[in-house]
Amino acid sequence: MHTRADIQSSLSPFFTFPSIRVEYPKVVTEALTILYREYNRAFENLVDLNREHPEDYKYCISSEGCTNYIVQIDMQGLNHQHLKVLAGMSVQEVCKILRKRIFELENSWAHYGPLAQICSNGVESFYAQKTRVLLDSLRKKFNMPIALLAVTEQKYIAMRETEFGKFGSDPLSDEEVFRISGFNKFFGPEDFLRHINENGGCKYLLYCRTSDPIDKLKQPDMAVKHPLLEDPEIRRIIKAHSLTFNVDDPILPIGDVRRINDTKRYMATMDMAFPILSEKDLLSSGLVEHLENGKPYSEFSGNRISVEFGQFLTSVGVDPDKVASGEQTLRAKPIQGTFGCYGHLTGLLSDKRFRKMLRSNLRERGPYIIQPELEAPKVFNTDDEQEYAFIDRVFVGTVDGIPTWMGGHREFLALTTTEAQNGRLHGNSDTVTAEIF
Repeated sequence: MHTRADIQSSLSPFFTFPSIRVEYPKVVTEALTILYREYNRAFENLVDLNREHPEDYKYCISSEGCTNYIVQIDMQGLNHQHLKVLAGMSVQEVCKILRKRIFELENSWAHYGPLAQICSNGVESFYAQKTRVLLDSLRKKFNMPIALLAVTEQKYIAMRETEFGKFGSDPLSDEEVFRISGFNKFFGPEDFLRHINENGGCKYLLYCRTSDPIDKLKQPDMAVKHPLLEDPEIRRIIKAHSLTFNVDDPILPIGDVRRINDTKRYMATMDMAFPILSEKDLLSSGLVEHLENGKPYSEFSGNRISVEFGQFLTSVGVDPDKVASGEQTLRAKPIQGTFGCYGHLTGLLSDKRFRKMLRSNLRERGPYIIQPELEAPKVFNTDDEQEYAFIDRVFVGTVDGIPTWMGGHREFLALTTTEAQNGRLHGNSDTVTAEIF
């Protein structure tokens, strides 16, 4: 294991396994681009609901539909033996398998400097090269520079620290922004307002960072000031220049179908998850009545899960009876407004504590999606004599109109760490990274 303390970020130091480089077979990368196309199609209805003006997202929409220019795919890690088996299959077969192994797809690309540098050992990593090519292709296509835009002050401060390693009044020049991230400029709310006032409008394409601050992800009832998005005219300008489908009117209530920021609603469209508004969406009507009469789950002898939930489970290769009996763990995720593992719940449908937590979170965070829990594969490292769980975090984007494989990272977490024991393998200070190309 190698320690990288030379990367500009408040998250430093980073840890890598420089001797590990994972090559995906062509059939796997082709399958991922097919799923990426499907993800873009799934956004068409979401964007239609979110749009407020004809010019919204005009740089991301064409006669061919919607384009999320770069997408991160988090999934169960593919070990050497699994990759070898997949290499002998058809693209269609691999698509079917990967669909069941994906945790989620994410269009809010982040951590530009750290991710580009962490596996670049003297030579740029495959991922670092491809992301630069993608940004260059967009500048060339639209003949405009591209700026990062943090829409809240909290997000701006957090990005300065995590993405660029800048604290307090530390200066951050456009040259540094470009060298570290590949973007031409980085706007906070005040900078952006000044820019449009001085120029009579926006002169940049905008890669918008609209996710809520971490504090709000932990406490959903916390109020966040939105100096940009709460102004309808400023929001119109932002959406007209945005390269990202993630700009909401902040007054929209939780659960409103027009909200698109950090959405997982597409997962139901892609048959990757089951959406619920209530715990009752998971349970049969007979079991609901049984529980409402104060009787224990275990004493109900009939069909325990709803027909629709049972059909979803069957479609993803999970036995509904194992879910009903408490043999299969479930993972519940908020449909809107969160990323990483914030708001996630894991448990058994037969466990009243899990159902109680789910009811509470549905009230607090709005609609949820349900997936069978996907166990991360494990590997034993003889160098430090530790066992690690790992996930694969890979990227697909559009370069010159063509869906393109962009590589990524395998993220290992020692089983002795708290995060691994709690099933949270979404990147943290204990993560050890290796390159995927």
